[in-house]
Amino acid sequence: MERLVALRDLVEIKHGFAFPGKSFSVDSKFPTLLTPGNFSISEGFRPSRAKTFQAEYDAHWELPPGSAVVTMTDLSKAGDTLGNWAIVPNDGITYLHNQRIGHVIVKNGSVDLRFLSYRMRLADYHQFVLASATGTTVRHTSPNRILEFELLIPELSEQRAIAEVLGALDDKIAANSRIAETSDSLVRSLYSALPPSTTVLGDLCFNIREQVRPQGRIPYVGLEHLGRQHMWLQQQGVSDEVTSAKSVFSARDVLFGKLRPYFHKVVSAPVEGMCSTDILVLRARDPDLAGYVLAAASSAEVVDHSTARSAGTKMPRASWTDLSEAPVRWADQETAVRLSSNVVSIREAVEAAIRESAALTELRDTLLPALMDGRLRVRDAIEQVEGSLWSMRLADVNDGR
Repeated sequence: MERLVALRDLVEIKHGFAFPGKSFSVDSKFPTLLTPGNFSISEGFRPSRAKTFQAEYDAHWELPPGSAVVTMTDLSKAGDTLGNWAIVPNDGITYLHNQRIGHVIVKNGSVDLRFLSYRMRLADYHQFVLASATGTTVRHTSPNRILEFELLIPELSEQRAIAEVLGALDDKIAANSRIAETSDSLVRSLYSALPPSTTVLGDLCFNIREQVRPQGRIPYVGLEHLGRQHMWLQQQGVSDEVTSAKSVFSARDVLFGKLRPYFHKVVSAPVEGMCSTDILVLRARDPDLAGYVLAAASSAEVVDHSTARSAGTKMPRASWTDLSEAPVRWADQETAVRLSSNVVSIREAVEAAIRESAALTELRDTLLPALMDGRLRVRDAIEQVEGSLWSMRLADVNDGR
């Protein structure tokens, strides 16, 4: 039986610690400070560029895996992540309870934290938080405001069952994300093992300069869709969201973010479409070296070269003229073709994982509100999940993956 409760009857939210900025680092060997950047709009926890802490601290501020956290600050105009919840992952990283992040503590055993974190993804909670937020440029909320939210919760056994179903989907999505991250590291390792040379990037690829105005509905890629130091495209928009002329790209081209190149936004295009003119479209001169071009263009050496040559102070931009002169590693044609083939195989595996995650995300987001309001029983949701996973495995077999 469901019962109406206020969050304050179930949990308390503790403030984090203001770690001194002089000891901040980006070295991943140190504990990681949780920031609002670790909260996605609708996905819960999101890995982000590490902000670590290299000085001594009280171990009390370490967050155990499985802890629930909530963000109380948002820099976006729409307050997209304000009040969002996440579960600290069990990924071997030590996370520290930073300021403006709340640590959710259960008061009694009548609520499952993972269930609660899923429940807080629904629109009524987000609207409640935004309605009482303060600030304009930077939006703020507080534990007291969050704890005033009222909700219906089922019995504990039902909470756990719902969390188990949705969690199984998220666990598979997270596993696919790890495949992408590991593949990034593997490609960079393969490339960095090659010797330096006098070959430059322009010897291997050229810049596609074709531009068109949006017509119909096709994939659109803006700088906001490119991940930092992540060579696989995991999100995109559609062309009817833009009006001005955009650059055209084909599947397997490399998209190089030229605005503030130090952000290291270089990805492989999985499909054809159009992109922002602040993205350079690179295409291999030899199709057999398409994978090699991706490895070279996304290397730290090439990105550092384009950053050093970029023009502008507040909004520096790289140019194809300078990027084409970036030195790249090279051994010989046979080695390059072999490496390129390996990168292509890695890319295909990653893109299959990304497609699967997109389908699982859509399924999870469909099941979530139906499970929360009782329109869908847990046993029926399990059947849908199992059927979807089976269909994906069958599709992979038919595609030869």
